[in-house]
This record gives sequence, C-alpha cells and structure tokens, in this order.
Amino acid sequence: MSTSAQRITRPLATVLVAAGLSLAGCGTEGPETGTDVEDVTDGEIAESPAQASAGAGEMAYEGDYNQQFQDEVTTYVGEQVTLSAEVSRSLTSDTFEIGGPGDPLLIVEEQEQLPPVEEEQVVRVIGTVHDDFDVTVVEELGIDPVEEFDAYDGEPYIRATSAEIIE
Repeated sequence: MSTSAQRITRPLATVLVAAGLSLAGCGTEGPETGTDVEDVTDGEIAESPAQASAGAGEMAYEGDYNQQFQDEVTTYVGEQVTLSAEVSRSLTSDTFEIGGPGDPLLIVEEQEQLPPVEEEQVVRVIGTVHDDFDVTVVEELGIDPVEEFDAYDGEPYIRATSAEIIE
C-alpha cells in the first residue's frame, strides 16, 4: 500500500471504529424520562391513553360521570368527552354542575343554544375537558360571574358544546 493510501485509510478507519463504538452504546431506551424508542413516532412522544383512544372526531371518553372518570379527569384535558349525569345544581342560565361519586363537576356552556337545565334532570353533555377553572373563563364567554364560581377555582371543568336532557 502506498504512503498516500495509508494516510487516507488510517483516519478513515479511526472514524469508522469511533462511530461503531458510539453506536454500540445505543440501546432502545430514550431520554432519562424512560421513554422507549417504540413510543416515539416521527420525533414525538406517543399520545396519552386518552389521546390514543380518541381518533379524529372520536370521543376520548363516553359514559357516566363516575369515580373512574373523576380519577382520570386530568388524562382527558384538551379532549372531547361525552358525560351523562344528574344536574346537582344550576348556577346560571349557562353554567351548572353535575353530580357524581365525589366532587361535582362544573359545566360551562360555550354556546347559548343549549337547552336550559334544572336540578335533578339527567343530562348528556359533550364538551372539552379543561383543568384549571378561573372566573375569567365565564367572563370571556359573556356570562356574569356569581359567587358560587369561587368554589371551582383551579378545578377541572367542561366547556360544553352540546347538551341534551335524557330523563
């Protein structure tokens, strides 16, 4: 082998060996958060269970407002859900709460064409889950705030786009 060929071959071999050693240290684990390579798609981390179960136009949750939903409500933040429950309290003509196994859940109507509801009626509500109620939410929708809203400060709530009385 000529001297000039050796000068090119040796650095190239060194680069290939170094690259091979670097790759040998790669496993299937992602960053220190424990994300598996299989969970990463096109550079993004896989969706939450709620997002994975809700395709385009599908509900992330559809069912009764029960303990399971209440326990998992934060997994549905930003997702469309359909909840059925009894109206436990009407706060304004555009806001009410539904009762469940524990804490009531505030429903804020986004559209004024929703039917008025009364206490003890069973309703089916379709809307988006939000995780941090603030009175400015209702003010932005043109709803006059009432003192009762203070009890929901920082709590999850639903911005309803549809509601129907089912009983």
